[in-house]
Amino acid sequence: MAPTLQDVRLVGLLLAFMLNTGLLIYLRPFALSSPENIESVLHSLGGLGRLENLRYKSAFQLDPPSEDAPHGAVVLASNQSDPISWLLQLEPNYTTYQYNILKPDDPGSALRIPANKGKEAMASNNCAGAQVGKVYLSFIIDNYDALPWSVTFLHGHLEAWHQEDTAVNLIHSLNRNQLARAGYISLRCDWFPSCPAELRPKDHDAVVWGNKGLHQDTEKAVAQSWRQLFPYEELPETIASPCCAQFAVTRQAILRRSKADFEHMRQWLIETLMTDELSGRVFEKLWAYIFTGEPVK
Repeated sequence: MAPTLQDVRLVGLLLAFMLNTGLLIYLRPFALSSPENIESVLHSLGGLGRLENLRYKSAFQLDPPSEDAPHGAVVLASNQSDPISWLLQLEPNYTTYQYNILKPDDPGSALRIPANKGKEAMASNNCAGAQVGKVYLSFIIDNYDALPWSVTFLHGHLEAWHQEDTAVNLIHSLNRNQLARAGYISLRCDWFPSCPAELRPKDHDAVVWGNKGLHQDTEKAVAQSWRQLFPYEELPETIASPCCAQFAVTRQAILRRSKADFEHMRQWLIETLMTDELSGRVFEKLWAYIFTGEPVK
């Protein structure tokens, strides 16, 4: 018996539904994070590709930087409880938050981070390691539903070897329009001691600029922990970003991931058997990917 007109319509609707569902899955945010991927979709899908491209390019139009203060938050992972005086130079243009990584769960502090389970937290004077990552993630989790327009994450020092200027000058010189378009900007421009081909977690053939041992340990740690941190995302061929986990990120970039994602990452930092130093280096290399989906940023 020949198919009726109604049968043909039903088959057509089913095919259209399957095609749209497939496109939605294919065009998920992190599959099209790089300009090269977006360009390929534009060529293959024409107008449909431009819709996805528009979604990425419209963050500036949807949530532009305000001319009025405060312009965002500045979050410090410091190693002291006394107020840091140079923060006053940022107010009232920025709202500042000073965490003390030496007393992460201090009941007398309003800004607390969870302590490690199964091992003692590393109390370090150089503001490095997992404690910094927990500060950053805790701020995001605690403020996820009311995030400021931007958040600048810093260590607690005004000057350091890995900074090309004082922390105050770096923040004041931020181009907020460019930040709105990029979503994420490292506060360090110089790639050294990193490089754009720093970690090669699949092939382990990285070009090493800085300390070879640190790079190799970090590369292995990233490869081992990737599936735990990002169970539904493919491990990139190359992962790289300038040192040293100081950056500005927009609200829109943070909201690309769910609050549950950030809670999952923090729980991994709490429970991992890696040393605090090593797990901190893992996140140092992953922040750009977390907020942009781009493994080299």
